[in-house]
Amino acid sequence: MKYTQVLSNTKLQKTDRVLFLIHLAIGDYTYMQNMFRAFHQKYPHIKIDLFILENRCTEDASKWPALENYVIYDWLETCGFYNKIYRRNYAPKFLKESIAEAHQQKYPIVITLGTLQDEQTEILGRKIAGEQGLLVGLKINLKWYRFKHHLIKRPSWRVLDLAFYSKPLKPGDHISAVYNSWAEQLAGVTLSPQDRLPFVDIPEQWLKAAQKHLQNLKIVESSPTIFINYIAKDPKRSWKVEQALKLVEIIQQNERFQKTTFLINTLPELISSLDKNIKEHSLSNTYSYSATENFYQLPAMLELSDLIISVETSVIHLANAVKTPVIALMRQRTPHWVPLDKSISTVIWVPKKKDNIDSISPELVAKNVFKALTI
Repeated sequence: MKYTQVLSNTKLQKTDRVLFLIHLAIGDYTYMQNMFRAFHQKYPHIKIDLFILENRCTEDASKWPALENYVIYDWLETCGFYNKIYRRNYAPKFLKESIAEAHQQKYPIVITLGTLQDEQTEILGRKIAGEQGLLVGLKINLKWYRFKHHLIKRPSWRVLDLAFYSKPLKPGDHISAVYNSWAEQLAGVTLSPQDRLPFVDIPEQWLKAAQKHLQNLKIVESSPTIFINYIAKDPKRSWKVEQALKLVEIIQQNERFQKTTFLINTLPELISSLDKNIKEHSLSNTYSYSATENFYQLPAMLELSDLIISVETSVIHLANAVKTPVIALMRQRTPHWVPLDKSISTVIWVPKKKDNIDSISPELVAKNVFKALTI
């Protein structure tokens, strides 16, 4: 099904600026970015500004530095599509300042991409657009029995001048189909299968830094690198660290992989603990890893790896973006979020629908590693 463009081509040709209100998550943005690229390519004369909807907005000043330096901003500010980003929306007082600043800009078009069911994003959009600006908003699909969400969203939708919709996902559909439906309605562009694939342009400085990091670790420069990400924000989507270590043990028992370099990705605060575990398991050529300086550290290291093994996080989508083969460990609850590029992706599903990621055994993953990586 192809969606009709809600913003006329004539209107957009006469428009010089558009403000988008969006939530940010690396996994979502990996595919949403393609919609913004399509909009930018079709209407290069339009300056695209972003207003970040921060659902972690807090009065707690101790949390502000982490929110201020959310790594995805490194990506947004260098990808070349955006003119201005309102990103200091992590505290009520800063959010109020951003709303006032955006309102003063008198945007001719404001587009809300509010995907959360319990936020009145459209009301915020109207405050910014004022009475003169055209307010366009996403009407999300609400289950009929979600009465609370209906009470929140329906009054909010009444302030919209125009509405567009997300494609309802059916079995076999990929999440990128949602952003294609947005591209059709907002830009009048249908994304081809190739145009839906994730991408990331890594600055040379971060590729060189990753190369130097690997050169300092490898015992043989030409030996392969296997990148393992065992951790996700949600424990249900995480492997246990012991499973990641066991996987390395099994792979190293194969003589073909004894000179392979293993990087185990973790959170910065868990590095010392992981280093201790690696030492206790006597794992050679195995090192902890965490991108602590800049977003591009992670995709740079992924690009230089020969194989990526990851639980259900943005890493599996970034692996596709840098075109490195990936083995993704996934729950049956999230079939729409498989890596999109099937030619370089292997998916290992949990045995049962209610199972968590840690129900996938290291032995099963190792079998897939031996198939995927020929040395």
